[in-house]
This record gives sequence, structure tokens and C-alpha cells, in this order.
Amino acid sequence: MKVELLAYTPTPVKTIAAAAKLCYSPSSIDTIREGLTDEKASDFVRMLAEIGHESPIEHASFTFGIEGVSRSLLAQITRHRIASYSVQSQRYVREKQFEYVLPPAIAADEEAKAVFEADMARAQADYDALADRLAARRAWRKRRPPARPKSTPLRTPALSCPTPAPPR
Repeated sequence: MKVELLAYTPTPVKTIAAAAKLCYSPSSIDTIREGLTDEKASDFVRMLAEIGHESPIEHASFTFGIEGVSRSLLAQITRHRIASYSVQSQRYVREKQFEYVLPPAIAADEEAKAVFEADMARAQADYDALADRLAARRAWRKRRPPARPKSTPLRTPALSCPTPAPPR
């Protein structure tokens, strides 16, 4: 697994505190920021957590690049929506050799490990075969002539639905 911090809010605690103080103070943002020491910011953010005012935390951001994790892990971290996610698309990015996580219980059993690894190899072969077939279909569609000339308008017969007479 590889995790790399790509970008971040330089002073996250002060950013969170300043954003939250705007909710509670008639002062301008400049005035709020001028009087905000590291200690005051930390105390204020702690108080926000205690009272359950958590939305200001969203003003701090950390962007990570994460590689080599399972789809199961991605499903769990995205399920809780504690952040925004951009995940490599399995629809648009073809996996030449996908990586997988070998569960410890399976790794400890040589027979189970052999079955698991054979299944993973078969899954890769099936994926490759399907991806090749779909790529060939896309290529064929691009080469074939259009179904009808573009100059021929598509005509749909109009339907006439008479309005029923009101009841008497």
C-alpha cells in the first residue's frame, strides 16, 4: 500500500476555528483571525467537538493519493462520507494485472492459498477476455457505416388523440 499526502490546509485548526467563529460572532473575519492564537483555536475546536458542531471541520482539507488497497476498503471509507473521493475507474482504466489482498486466514493455509490464487488468475483471464471482446466491439462500431444516411430525416407518425366530450 502506498499513501502520499498531495495537498493540505496549512493551518487546519485555525481555519476550522475561524470558520466556526463566524457562526457565533458579529465580528469580521479579519478581526476573528487577528485574535486567534494556536491555543485559542485548539480550545475552540475542542469545544465545537464537545457540543457536536462538527460541520466547520469540513473547512480543512487533506488530499491523499492511495494505491494498492482493496475495493472493499474503498467501499468502507467512501460509505462514511467523511471526505470527497476520486477513485480510479474500472470502467475507463483497464487493469493489465490487478492487485489483490490475500486475507491472512487464507495465506496461513497453503491449500486455501492455492485455490484463492488460482481464482484470482482465472478472474484476471476472464477480465482480459471480456475487455478484449468489448474493445473489439467498440472498434467495429466505429468502422461500420451508419445505419441510415444522415440526410434522411427520421419520421414518426403523429398520433391523434381526440379529447373526449365532457359527460352530460
